[in-house]
Amino acid sequence: MRKSLCLISGTLLCMMASCVEKEPAAVGGEMPFIAEISDFSTENEVTLDIDYGYEGYSTNFKLYIENPYNEDGTRKDVEPYYGGFTDENSRYQAAVTLPAYVKTVYLCSGSYGIPRCLELKVENNAITYKFELPELPGTLATRAGVEDPCYNVGNVDRFSSNLYSLYTDISRYSYTNKTTYWAYNENVAGMYAVDISYETANLLRRVQNSLTDRRGNKKDNSNLVSDSEDTNVTIPTTYNGEELKSCHLDLVFLLATGEYENAMGYYYYKTGTTPDVRNLPKYVVFPLTTDGNPNHPVKARLQFYGENYDERGTDDFPGGYTIGWILFPNLDRTVGGGKWHQGYESWEIGDINDGIADVYKSNMAIYSNSEYNRRQKKGCITLNDTESGRVIIGFEDQTNNVNGSDNSFDDILFYVESNPDVIQNPDRPDLPEEPEEPTEDSYTETATIAFEDIWPTGGDYDLNDVIVEQSRTVTHNSNGYIAKIEDAFKVVNLQGSADYIDAFGFTVAANTVGAVAGAAVIEEGNQFIMLTDAQASIGETYTLTRTFKDGELAHKGFDDEFNPFIVINYVAGSKGRKEVHLPKMAATNWADLSQQGQADDAYYVNKNGKYPFAISLAGVTGWEPVTEPVTIGCEGEYPMYDNWVEAGCPTSGQYADWYRNKK
Repeated sequence: MRKSLCLISGTLLCMMASCVEKEPAAVGGEMPFIAEISDFSTENEVTLDIDYGYEGYSTNFKLYIENPYNEDGTRKDVEPYYGGFTDENSRYQAAVTLPAYVKTVYLCSGSYGIPRCLELKVENNAITYKFELPELPGTLATRAGVEDPCYNVGNVDRFSSNLYSLYTDISRYSYTNKTTYWAYNENVAGMYAVDISYETANLLRRVQNSLTDRRGNKKDNSNLVSDSEDTNVTIPTTYNGEELKSCHLDLVFLLATGEYENAMGYYYYKTGTTPDVRNLPKYVVFPLTTDGNPNHPVKARLQFYGENYDERGTDDFPGGYTIGWILFPNLDRTVGGGKWHQGYESWEIGDINDGIADVYKSNMAIYSNSEYNRRQKKGCITLNDTESGRVIIGFEDQTNNVNGSDNSFDDILFYVESNPDVIQNPDRPDLPEEPEEPTEDSYTETATIAFEDIWPTGGDYDLNDVIVEQSRTVTHNSNGYIAKIEDAFKVVNLQGSADYIDAFGFTVAANTVGAVAGAAVIEEGNQFIMLTDAQASIGETYTLTRTFKDGELAHKGFDDEFNPFIVINYVAGSKGRKEVHLPKMAATNWADLSQQGQADDAYYVNKNGKYPFAISLAGVTGWEPVTEPVTIGCEGEYPMYDNWVEAGCPTSGQYADWYRNKK
């Protein structure tokens, strides 16, 4: 508040405040027990428990307090509020502090094979995600080498929400006779399986290290494009010196990172022939794939429908055939209402059929035989993984786009297994070795910290004398340690809200100081003054950066005991000063401790327990200050504040967001 207001008579002040019944009176008297005073916290500590379901796979994740994606799938300009790296078995558990008003979070990851973004509820002070295999009976799923009878696709009429399909032949489809769309299969049991084993997890990591940058972002991989001779799978006629009668082929779908809704399948022809690939039957194995879905590797047994494509499907592929690949990109350009990922339950198989047929008939399908693509552009890459012996194949789903693409070629990633192992590795680049240096990531916490500077005698409790917006960016690494903490403070109090010269500073725990750089005055090793006059600094931003050696400061459970304060009538180097801290926080050794508990003060809270002298509003910037000199909680000045206080300042429930609604 402004000093001049202290001289106004009580009657006039009440008239100006327009909230007579809430004008605080001087309390005085004995100090209450500290347990009787609220800390006025707007944060909630919750348990974050993640299990992505992989063995041998450490992955990054980010936690957002608002959806980071627009309805059309484009990224919003929002920062994660927390993040980390799981352990080697893709699990993470820690206590996390979030704004108390947050009821829903968005768990996102850029790692291959991990769900792109999951909407999770904050329930019972916990956020939990545990990967569970889909409840589809009959097919074998492999986890860490253990076969488990988990699921199967056994109904041609099932919706595609499970992302699996019976094999389909696009050449049999017509808009007028949709019943002929499905290819003949004797038995679909056992055609699909899931693999989340250690070997697959390591393969995902190696592929991502090759195809993305150090932060997991897409990059141009057009230097890896390949011809059909390297991309297609050719089954030899002999094996180990004997005639090869048949073999089994399994297509292992690793993941999808493209934002289009795509379908993916195969075709085959006799080796050595030059068929018109466009007119060959196309068998759609995965009818609906998009960024993060499926969110686990899926194995599909390819089917052979005879030399003339008119027999019932069988597992046995004879020698002398070549298998090529086809991608049907951007199914949702005509299906799904133009909205991105509106829930797979809205996609019936008939809708997918229509989308595939539209792509096919408009010549937008992408072939591994690139001579059939628009402008004969190559749409696939191949890489050899020397550790597993796999040949990784990637599709670029914007290959046919006239305006070009990002050339990431990781929109669809898969490889093929054969039994017996007859696949010959082409002369292609090898996946590089994994980097030895830890990977870094970051997240940003925000808060608005507001102070009342008439202390300890009490003022109007409008909490607008000093207001700073804090933005804290924490950089951490895959070893589980913090590399850097950058605190930025922007001064946003109103001009003329106070006449004192109020400095702003903070302390942290002594073991979390690290190497300091920035504009701060270091009064002691862990005690910093960021700005010396809040009124003269309105609109300015002050930054302090602390850096740490790897292994110095653990990330999980990190708490630097951040303790912000103002100094009233600041004089550089002067001790015995008046400091105002958050409720129940300790003053520095430079403060005049004799004033604590005097007049209205009780642990930096008014002795009636209703008004703090300072408050931190978690997860908020752009906070509209309380009108001078109206007490917070009045009509039009965050009226839910009183409800919150009367309820005991809960860190959850209906009043936890009181400071987000001024009216």
